[in-house]
Amino acid sequence: MPSTADRRRGRPPAHEQAARDARIVAVAARLFVDVGFHAASLDAIAQEAGVTKRTIYERIGDKSALLRAAVTDVHGYLDVAARDLRQACTLVAAALFADRAIGLHRAAVAVALDDPAISHAFYDAGPVAAQRYLAAHLGGDERRAEHLFAALLGEPHRRRLLGIDPEPAGAALDAHVTAVLERFV
Repeated sequence: MPSTADRRRGRPPAHEQAARDARIVAVAARLFVDVGFHAASLDAIAQEAGVTKRTIYERIGDKSALLRAAVTDVHGYLDVAARDLRQACTLVAAALFADRAIGLHRAAVAVALDDPAISHAFYDAGPVAAQRYLAAHLGGDERRAEHLFAALLGEPHRRRLLGIDPEPAGAALDAHVTAVLERFV
């Protein structure tokens, strides 16, 4: 009978690759939030994720790609078919007010002037994707979706970014979405 080492040779099954990729992205996101984008080295990400830098480059790409993947992961609701505009707004708001999203936003802003590519990666994977999701519930009206997105974030999001308010959940999040939709629709 082959040893465990013999059976583990070769390419891992797809489900193991997906789990490894998710682990890499989660580690990168946490390090971007904890120490900042530039201070989070690929060596540290690889070591903590239990992979090689080569694996990161082959499976995901460079640090910009890791940030994009982390932001895309925050926007997991994009795979959910919301039944109506209210649910779509709730999913977007819940994702963007979450601690991880706030931390990634701060990390991206901290390097924005020094590294415009990071700004573009963050913006495309985050705000643009969210606005397209909302536009799908507004008959494709991208301009209206942009305004709704801005209203959903507004001052509550700024207070989150500044560390003034805690993450809203449950009734507080519902009340925020309701207030925005009452003024928007």
